Parts: sequence; structure tokens; C-alpha cells
Amino acid sequence: MQLAVRFVGLAARLLLALGLGCLLLGGYLAWQSLSFASTAVRTTGTVVSYHETNHEGRTRYRPRVRYTTLRGDINTVAGQMDYTSPRIPVGTEVPVDYQEGDTTRMRIATFFDNWLGASIAAGVGVLTFLGGFFVRRQIRHAPAA
Repeated sequence: MQLAVRFVGLAARLLLALGLGCLLLGGYLAWQSLSFASTAVRTTGTVVSYHETNHEGRTRYRPRVRYTTLRGDINTVAGQMDYTSPRIPVGTEVPVDYQEGDTTRMRIATFFDNWLGASIAAGVGVLTFLGGFFVRRQIRHAPAA
């Protein structure tokens, strides 16, 4: 019985550590998105094609977006994320954020492309941290055998 309580206690500590790690990762990803967005210029671009790559036998698609900067330069840049299918149809207009000092640093300005990773990491962090907390709490309040 005592060995089982020790294993559950170890699992609770690992859940707490995993939760903290995921929360830190979510915070870092959110900070990166916020710092990019704080200095970015917003415009509209058009998906003109997809860059296809083969990764481990699976085709991945990265949208190529053409947009015009404030100075009138026309850039065509591949998005920062690739997908398992062409998610945005070619010819679709999308919101775009780019850095004025380096106009080739561009992100498609959607929740999926900017905030999904941070949200998932933070959500997993909260759930695992709470799970570890409640398991530890139950072990401490469990009656001694």
C-alpha cells in the first residue's frame, strides 16, 4: 500500500512539473506573438499558391501570400505554418502582419496561425497542473492504512 502511495505521489509531482513546463511554454509562445504583433504592420494579402513539401511520406502545404507594403513593395512570402491540406483556397484574401524593418517577416494574422500553439500549451499546462495539485491533495488527506 505504501509503495502505491509513493508511485501516486511521484505521478502527482510529475504532473505538477509538466503543468508548469507547459505553462511556461504557453507564456513564451504568447510573448513571441505579442512582441511580433506590437511592431507589425497590418495589411491584406492574397494566397497565390502553396509550397508543397514531403515530410515522412506525407505532403505538407505552406501557403504563399502576396501582399503590398506601405512603401508599395510587392512581396510573396511563405506563411510560418504548414498544414496537412491546403487550408486556405488559392485566391483568398487573408489578413497579414509584417515587420516594417524586414518586410519578408510575415505572419497570416489569424488565431490559428498566431495563438493556437500558445493556447493549447497553456490549456494543457493548467489541466495537468490542476491534476497534479488535486492528486497531491488527495494523498495528503487520505487515511493512513
